[in-house]
Amino acid sequence: MSTESAVEEAAPGTAAALWRLALHPVEAAAFWAAILLPIAYPALLYGGLDGRGLLLLAAVLDLHAATLALGRGYERDRA
Repeated sequence: MSTESAVEEAAPGTAAALWRLALHPVEAAAFWAAILLPIAYPALLYGGLDGRGLLLLAAVLDLHAATLALGRGYERDRA
């Protein structure tokens, strides 16, 4: 059983609204981070892809993938 379904079972209307309210700032931050993270790619590539630079580029790519997944629902219901 997921956390969201457990929260919705406790109080269907209020708990779901509180869950969305708590999740909204996380989605917003992830959405805007996903937009801004590609700015780092040219700087990382310009510095060269030695051992440390390659590891940092891989970390930024992983972070970008995570922010894309977390921020995909941001403002979807308002459009």
